[in-house]
Amino acid sequence: MKHLYCLLLLTFGLNLLALGNDDGLSGRVTGVVIDKANGETLIGVPVMIEGTTLGAVTDLDGRYLITNIPNGTYNIVFRYIGYTTKIIRNVAVQEGSPVNLDVSLENSSQQLNEVVVTADMKRESVGSIILMQKKSATVQDGISAETIRKTPDKNTGEVVRRISGASIQEGRFVIIRGLNERYNGALLNVVPLASSEPDRKAFSFDLFPANMLDNLIIVKTASPELPGEFSGGLLQLNTRDIPDQNFFSFSAGTGLNTISTFKKYRSYQGGKTDWLGFDDGTRALPSEFPQAETLQRASQADKIKYSKLLPNDWATEEKASTPLTQTYQASIGRTGKLLRNDFGLIASISYSNGRRTQEFERADYDFDGSQNFDFQDQQYRENVFWGALLNASYKIGDRHKISFKNLYSDNAEDMTIQREGIDIENQQYINAFALRYSSTRFLNSILSGEHALSAGGTRLKWNGSYTEIRQDVPDLRRMYYYRNLDPSLEDTTLYAYVPFGTASPNYAGKFYSDLGEKVYNGDFSLQTPLKFLGENQTVKFGFFEQYKSRSFDARVLGYVITNAGQFNWNLLQSPIETLFNPENMGPRGFRIDEITNPSDAYTASTNLHAGFIQFDNLVHKNIRLVWGVRVENFIQKLNSFGYSNDTIRVRENYTDLLPSINVSWSLSEKTNLRIAASQTVARPEFRELAPFSFYDFSTASTIQGNDTLVRTRIKNFDLRYEYYPAPGEILSASVFYKDFTNPIEPVVESSGAGSRRVSFWNAGSAYAYGLELEWRKKLEFVDGLLSWNQWENFSLYGNVSLIRSRVDVSNDPRATGPRPLQGQSPYVLNGGLQYQNPRSGLGVNVVYNRIGRRIFQVGNQGYLSIEETPRDLIDLQISKRVFTKGEVRLTIGDLLNQAGHFYQDQNKNGRYAADIDTGISSVRFGTNINLTLSYKL
Repeated sequence: MKHLYCLLLLTFGLNLLALGNDDGLSGRVTGVVIDKANGETLIGVPVMIEGTTLGAVTDLDGRYLITNIPNGTYNIVFRYIGYTTKIIRNVAVQEGSPVNLDVSLENSSQQLNEVVVTADMKRESVGSIILMQKKSATVQDGISAETIRKTPDKNTGEVVRRISGASIQEGRFVIIRGLNERYNGALLNVVPLASSEPDRKAFSFDLFPANMLDNLIIVKTASPELPGEFSGGLLQLNTRDIPDQNFFSFSAGTGLNTISTFKKYRSYQGGKTDWLGFDDGTRALPSEFPQAETLQRASQADKIKYSKLLPNDWATEEKASTPLTQTYQASIGRTGKLLRNDFGLIASISYSNGRRTQEFERADYDFDGSQNFDFQDQQYRENVFWGALLNASYKIGDRHKISFKNLYSDNAEDMTIQREGIDIENQQYINAFALRYSSTRFLNSILSGEHALSAGGTRLKWNGSYTEIRQDVPDLRRMYYYRNLDPSLEDTTLYAYVPFGTASPNYAGKFYSDLGEKVYNGDFSLQTPLKFLGENQTVKFGFFEQYKSRSFDARVLGYVITNAGQFNWNLLQSPIETLFNPENMGPRGFRIDEITNPSDAYTASTNLHAGFIQFDNLVHKNIRLVWGVRVENFIQKLNSFGYSNDTIRVRENYTDLLPSINVSWSLSEKTNLRIAASQTVARPEFRELAPFSFYDFSTASTIQGNDTLVRTRIKNFDLRYEYYPAPGEILSASVFYKDFTNPIEPVVESSGAGSRRVSFWNAGSAYAYGLELEWRKKLEFVDGLLSWNQWENFSLYGNVSLIRSRVDVSNDPRATGPRPLQGQSPYVLNGGLQYQNPRSGLGVNVVYNRIGRRIFQVGNQGYLSIEETPRDLIDLQISKRVFTKGEVRLTIGDLLNQAGHFYQDQNKNGRYAADIDTGISSVRFGTNINLTLSYKL
């Protein structure tokens, strides 16, 4: 926890800076100046307010800031050698309300005389994300911090589903263009993110609070400078940087869930620090408890002695009422001078705590449709989340910037699961439960530098970063009571199922695990301009190094009947609160047993060496060509043991040549046509290779890796048309095609005994193709049809993706026939209507989301695939400015509260029919209603 305490100290220490003097309220104009042809930011552009001596010069980010401007309306002049001078008219400046004005300049190298163009403020001030999208070298979509604030989204996982072609699975894993999480990558402040999950290749995007983002971009086509391991999309998460002015903001909120809040719930006695998101040692094994090897070799008498050291911590209790959720967030930004250069700090801390009750119906079936079990689960969850951000940047003149960015998050989940129902296979009524606590901690620190080595555009960028992910699961407990369904027996007593002979982690079992991963990154790139065919060109080359190491260790214990011949069978009728009391440990009772297998631990590492060269060419004044090649050498190692104590050693060494090309043709001032092609890869993750087997009580499935997996190679092709009718508006259409060799998918290998066994396999090949449509349009044109002066405050936006994929299973003896890729949806729908009145501060945003059915787990000849049904999600947010600098927000999430169903399509008609298809699980999530008050100084 040393990182946690350091960040807390630094974050709250910044409050002392808030006492410094700063006018903070003077009139300000700020923005970014870019090259209209290629979207690159321009350094050293003089920006002047006409008729005054006020002005500024853009820095290496192309950003400028003019301060101390008296209230009034001004013309602002942008004049730069080699570019057409631009004057922005009618810029209204008011004290306390900074004006953001992003401007693009056009190259005038072919003109002999100075040319001046003018535009008004409304026409020139394009939203930064739309502008970035319009001028980017690659196909991309994104969402800005301003838009994020207008949605009910609390974390990055919820934000992602607002972006064209993206959806979320299980509330946190990203699906892009219908491709599951293993085919998508992520960058945090330009640094690749490692997988945060011990059981899959995925990053859990609910680790990041939404309010810490400056923007979120999804890049959908590859370029040489980007990592080569993605196909669906590469998420770029950018946290907030140097502020334009000093600020301090605070928000507090509370909320309820319609099926949880104020209802009864169950929990168990945890630790004193659970509310902070980590266990204080309450769930740890006693310090005097022996190591695994010692316990395995111990005599029966010693095992009984050790058993009495364990506390009886199995009891749960019912609470009268589920409390309201709590959310808090505080941010501070300071900007000023240090040794006559610009220096800025941003710090933020967020905290949330909420409880949720969910009712699941669970079942499983054989291939012939005969049912194995019928269970009803009550899941009681407490989620504690908090994160801290600390970013500092120092500018040396206008051409050099050093940044130090830090992000820490802790996501803890405490779960009590109660299960009852019929085990049809064994003809038993069962009453089972599990107690599970997990804490995932994420730390990322980046030291980076940007340097403009010449006025002509030679730029050097570098960064070094450290990432650490830790996940602890202390004392996962699982227990099982039963009675036989034999009608000839009148006994209704429930009996505890405690094995004798060999313990089981699923029956009276205790499980402990610790995962630690460390990632070291180093990155260097140099970009320099060239003159070719009379146009500005650039060449960029760079190197990337990454070393990643993971250690995973699990310990598995279980109670057994000590001696069946002497056992007091009446003990099995004891309630769980007393069953494992110390006095019940002995020759006539129970003892603990060590069942940790060598396969329950593994160590692994990867080395990635990459280099690239990229050319950015204007082959015609309206045609931009970004092309080149990336070379990646990837070395992967994993050490573990099989269940027969055989040694598992993975040693893979891949070298991949990854060419890519992106062509952008500006058909007019408002339209782009893009064509892209690339070769990318998707490599096995550690958990997909490791032989470790884990039974997931909540889904009744066992997950195990496969050490024979090989990497996937993917060919990608894109065609996109973009139309920008007005500032902040877009209409685009895209088609894409992807060809996969050796795609990796989770497959159900067997079923029975009340659980499914899931592993990972390479299919031979697959393809996917699709169509994407996106639009964002202001409704001011309606004024001509319906006279109302508010139409200019409305925006209509949305996106649609239609996707088809097929996996070649002709050489797979386990397959049941052609099918889509696992996790791929045939369609994704997002839409919304937004109203924002700048005068009254009233805002209303209605958002809709729906995804088509998709395969959750791939089946086999003896077991049908499990599929997920579509759900309609409607979210509403109403916000109102109060007291000039305050805001009240009411958000209502999942208004329809439709059930989520996972099922097997028995009649194979592509639709869920409850009376025909076999339901695997079903759940309602409830409607979330939250009220937040925020204030900014």
